[in-house]
Amino acid sequence: MQAHQLKPPPGARHARKRVGRGNAAGQGTFAGRGLKGQKARAGNKPRRFFEGGQTRLFKKLPFRRGFTNPFRIEYQAVNLTVLERFDKDAEVTPQLLKEKGILRSLRKPVKILAAGDLTKKLTVHAHSFSATAKEKIEAAGGATVALGERKKKKTARDATASATNDASEDAADTAGQSAGGDAPEGEGDGSGG
Repeated sequence: MQAHQLKPPPGARHARKRVGRGNAAGQGTFAGRGLKGQKARAGNKPRRFFEGGQTRLFKKLPFRRGFTNPFRIEYQAVNLTVLERFDKDAEVTPQLLKEKGILRSLRKPVKILAAGDLTKKLTVHAHSFSATAKEKIEAAGGATVALGERKKKKTARDATASATNDASEDAADTAGQSAGGDAPEGEGDGSGG
């Protein structure tokens, strides 16, 4: 079967109801529009959200404020009080936090926050640290290791730009090779003569 052979199953499509064709047809006289009134007239239709002149519902609702930042990074916060439960000289990584049930997922980056105190020397691996948390970890003799930034999704615009850059670099390389290849030959001819 091919795309042009696809069709809905029998009984899925129905003929349009023909109104105003007599009472015997089932939709005669008022044709389902009720008894007169604004909505029964031909060509007259109240605008959307019109509520008979009273204040419309969406006018009563509070206005939407601000905007949604598409580049917002949502971190999983881990406080120092949570890190206190690990043994001295332990290496705390997102994988370990996930195993202990502290993190729900490894998909979101991890940020260490400074709530609480740390008395043990730990090496903490995370995507981000608050300034105070970093100070407290280092004051306890530990170390902080910043993990690499999460990869951003490539958009169509980025792909087009990279393709254009590659094409221009290839053209420049080709031009450079042809120019560089001619010069030695010329020098060779001159010396041979």
